[in-house]
Amino acid sequence: MMPRSYIADLERALALRMQVLAEALSVSPFADCPRLLADFAEENRARAGLLDPVGNWVEGCELTGLKEVEGFHPLDAEGDEIGIAILDEGHASATQTIGCGVVFPDRPGEYQLIIVSSVQEVNQAAAALGRVWPWLATAVLLVSVLAALFYAHFITRPIVEISAVSQKLSSLDLHWRCPEGRADEIGTLARSLNTLTDRLSAAMSELQAANGALRADICRARELEQARLDFFSAASHELKTPITILKGHLGGMLDGMGRYADHDYWLARSLAVVGRMERLVRELLTVSRLEREGAPAAETLSLAALTEECVREYAELFEHKCQRVHTALSENVWAAGDAPLLKKAVCSLLSNAARYSPEGAAVYIAVYAEGGEALLTVENEGAHLAPETIPRLFDAFYRPDPSRNRQTGGSGLGLYLVKTIAGRHGGRCSIQNTGRGVEACLMLPGSIKTPYNA
Repeated sequence: MMPRSYIADLERALALRMQVLAEALSVSPFADCPRLLADFAEENRARAGLLDPVGNWVEGCELTGLKEVEGFHPLDAEGDEIGIAILDEGHASATQTIGCGVVFPDRPGEYQLIIVSSVQEVNQAAAALGRVWPWLATAVLLVSVLAALFYAHFITRPIVEISAVSQKLSSLDLHWRCPEGRADEIGTLARSLNTLTDRLSAAMSELQAANGALRADICRARELEQARLDFFSAASHELKTPITILKGHLGGMLDGMGRYADHDYWLARSLAVVGRMERLVRELLTVSRLEREGAPAAETLSLAALTEECVREYAELFEHKCQRVHTALSENVWAAGDAPLLKKAVCSLLSNAARYSPEGAAVYIAVYAEGGEALLTVENEGAHLAPETIPRLFDAFYRPDPSRNRQTGGSGLGLYLVKTIAGRHGGRCSIQNTGRGVEACLMLPGSIKTPYNA
């Protein structure tokens, strides 16, 4: 296609230049014709000739060596004709020939202007291209492949990175992020994947937190269930013993066996056993109430007044054992809570102090405020606890006496109730050995300010 296109361009350019020459001849004297034709031939590397009206070459304007070949004829009266000619320099040469009519101002008739141009250079260029084109095609192919590989790597690199990140995410490794520096669809995909990763990470964190809370709840539920089973097992054991004793007393009295013939004595003993069972049942009901009910009723009360009331109730027990009671009660210490429950806790501490102190010992009772808490301490003189027993004193039905003698110990629920009541009020309790004996401390959220309704 290149030679044909090049020849067509040459023909158009030559035709335009011929028209310019024809116009110059039409306004010039006939005598100037040879000079104008020679100048045109030199400037355009073409040959120019002129035929008179009868078809003969004008003197000085001939085209020598031009032969007719394959359809080339002199121009007819209708105008231009293009033909192929051979020049006679000893070798063949392809040419193009065009022509047009010219009228001189000082000569009659129409003359014919003939222009002949060689296309040999075009053929040489085509031949050179034919020799070069395999190497040129190879170079173009190689450059194209290299450019394609580079461009493909440039395009696919972010996709490969996103694919690697997605593989990490598929294994739930949510610490990876895609680069977001691009503004095209790949950048949009990276930002969407990062957003999905952030949301998935947040959901996983929430799920792990919920799972941890669920495990903790399950563990607490199991512990509570186990504690409840242990509690009822111990309660059953505690009730079984007095029931067995009572059944033995009644059976012996009905049979009139030996010492059971004294019905009055054994009925009194049986009544004492029933009384212990009644106290145990009341304490069990109190425990059941604490576990069943919600937050205790909150009323502001004076811890000193509550303690003083409990001391008066247990005054007879202290006098019976010749025990001296020393009180140091701050009147402006207040606590919020359920009065009957708190009274039960204080009475349990006083009861333990009286029961486990020797006769003639001193009991020290104090109420004061410290660090935003209302504190009640009960210290009984002359007593001592083994260090290994202190952590278990607040367990249900636990008594430090290995013999579990009921003459010196209660049901084992007193301190358990104290701990439970203190916990329901947001407080705590503790027991420790001191230089004088054993000190029990009840700590409740409190204040030293006098309430408005006091």
